Amino acid sequence: MFKTKKARVLAAGTAVALAATLSACGSSGSGSAAKSTSGNPSSTASSGTSGATSGTSGSTTAKVDFGAACSAVPSSGAGSFAGMTKAAVATAASHNPVLSTLVTAVEKAGLVDTLNNAKAITVFAPDNAAFSAVPKATLDSLLANKAELTKVLEYHVVAGRIAPSALAGTHKTLEGSNLTVTGSGTSFTVNGDSEVVCGNVQTANATVYIVDHVLTPPASSGSTTAKVDFGTACSAVPSSGAGSFAGMTKAAVATAASHNPVLSTLVTAVEKAGLVDTLNNAKAITVFAPDNPAFAAVPKATLDSLLANKAELTKLLEYHVVAGRIAPSALAGTHKTLEGSDLTVTGSGTSFTVNGDSEVVCGNVQTANATVYIVDHVLTPPAS
Repeated sequence: MFKTKKARVLAAGTAVALAATLSACGSSGSGSAAKSTSGNPSSTASSGTSGATSGTSGSTTAKVDFGAACSAVPSSGAGSFAGMTKAAVATAASHNPVLSTLVTAVEKAGLVDTLNNAKAITVFAPDNAAFSAVPKATLDSLLANKAELTKVLEYHVVAGRIAPSALAGTHKTLEGSNLTVTGSGTSFTVNGDSEVVCGNVQTANATVYIVDHVLTPPASSGSTTAKVDFGTACSAVPSSGAGSFAGMTKAAVATAASHNPVLSTLVTAVEKAGLVDTLNNAKAITVFAPDNPAFAAVPKATLDSLLANKAELTKLLEYHVVAGRIAPSALAGTHKTLEGSDLTVTGSGTSFTVNGDSEVVCGNVQTANATVYIVDHVLTPPAS
């Protein structure tokens, strides 16, 4: 399984050339980054030469690398700062050991030639530590899903070389969504939580900012886009099959939940309330799904009584459903539920709490018609 900036004005020739290059190369990515012939600087834009110092989009920028993680970059050889200026970006990254997981992802997505042949781009490159922070099951699922992997990786790429002096702002990505950079000087944050740990790294055709989080494209209402699941309980989700993150994207929400053992009590409750078809036929919804420990925390007599009272059970379950897919970036706030009352989410990034005491323990889980946030408490509608 990977947030926004000012739209950049490109020189007309650069925009046309970039569009043509990406269009021509979008289907050719079979070669590995280390062996791609596109890594030869002569096959990339001549603007990748190391002599230019202009900070405008589409040109190379001043060559002062900055950031605490720059010390991990090799001091000599093809993976050094000097060495990377001689190769196009995917090939240059393949020489740098701090970006080995990113290189693997780029190869699996077939984006090596797309990136190497681009005329002038900016890449926000998650380091190995950033990928290590993604739950293993989520990462394995993402690496196995070429379409989703491509979207996540393209969200890390912006047309034109962006100098540090122009980095703060909103930028449209190759994926189509925007990401936002805040900060100045040598201190920058992307989408509110991903820090630039080594910036202004130059390759023959790109300016690279190494970041400490994998960036997630915003999920649009009614779509099945993006999609880095987050949270400590995500590790309990199966790594393969219909109940895995990848598997759940292929089924409507009630069916998807039935394949996931961590939601078996919720599935039983949904069936008893007769809400299976209601949830599966909904066009686009967000579900706050209590896991099995959440139901286990409810006194047995109370839970048994609830499961035997269809009207009350339906009311309770509908309080966990909100119309529209809500992306993590829009999750904080007050939302009207299917039951009719409001619920309130606080937090940001990958840390959220619902109604003050129910934590999101695995968030941004995608099904065919819903975005799901697994929570550690059963939510209770306010007494009318």
